[in-house]
Amino acid sequence: MTLLEQLKANKGTVSSALGKELAMKVLGSASEILLQAINLTRFEPDKVNSKNVRAGAAKIIEKVAERKPGLVSPHLEKLLPAFEMPEPQTEWMLMMAFGYCAK
Repeated sequence: MTLLEQLKANKGTVSSALGKELAMKVLGSASEILLQAINLTRFEPDKVNSKNVRAGAAKIIEKVAERKPGLVSPHLEKLLPAFEMPEPQTEWMLMMAFGYCAK
């Protein structure tokens, strides 16, 4: 199952367990998940699943940045367009990631 499919299927859950689980995989050397998550923070083909995908991707990035900011910091510029997305959850988690990456 692709990252996009996993995040779409995670809709309606209150827990951020999937994002935390996927972040642990990134920390364990699955860096391709991080790159996919960065791209999915701007996901918007339909309004039904888009919010869940973006927020789920942002959770992965936030949790990786919390533990290993050096993995996320080279990609901060790519995350800037995600601050234009409508839901505050995505923005808030990305602000946390930027904070973790600050020197």
